[in-house]
Amino acid sequence: MSYKELYTERLREKFLKYMKEAFELLPEMEKPKILDLGCGSGLLTIEFAKLSNGDIIAIDIDQVLLDRLNKKIKARNLTSRILTKRMDLLKNDFPENYFDIVWEAGVVQIIGFKKSFEACHRILKVGGYLVLGQAIKTMDKNRDLITKYGFNLIKQLNWPEGCWWTEYYEPLDNKIKEIRKEKKDPHLFKNIEAIEAEIRWVKANPNESDCAYYILQKIKTKI
Repeated sequence: MSYKELYTERLREKFLKYMKEAFELLPEMEKPKILDLGCGSGLLTIEFAKLSNGDIIAIDIDQVLLDRLNKKIKARNLTSRILTKRMDLLKNDFPENYFDIVWEAGVVQIIGFKKSFEACHRILKVGGYLVLGQAIKTMDKNRDLITKYGFNLIKQLNWPEGCWWTEYYEPLDNKIKEIRKEKKDPHLFKNIEAIEAEIRWVKANPNESDCAYYILQKIKTKI
């Protein structure tokens, strides 16, 4: 893992408080089946195991990230509760009406809202929950798809304005400047110029990345 990946994973831990708040808005379930969609190295996956007594399936298309997650699972003795799969949501082989919760953070906008809603509707139980972590501006453009694909919006939980800058990009920017100044371990960054360009964009547009968790409930058996 590169220095950037180690550092940014620690920074992303700050956002777990918003995930926990959203999870606590769901009704209590004895042993829910949870799908962590686009799990990456498993920051949220491990948290699901802490917050519930459920069984979790974590999917991603990047095997390197899944390997890192598998090490965390083994280290925490969670192999009986968490299963990882290298899988594309649009090519999944899960049964219909299988999951109680499908949770994602920024993946649906990459896959496409229409196809993602359709795929998630198929694998969720009626009454089950699809929780989306999305940029508010992006979600606003796709709100009409919620009811079209058989869901109700139960709750929108906004993150604090500008928190992507204050909690993530500003500390990352300071760290990069520190390394640049000291000429210390620059090789540990991958595509540092691209990272700096991303930082500049967010700094200039701090509210463009404002996010919310959207809690949707499946209400129709067919769409």
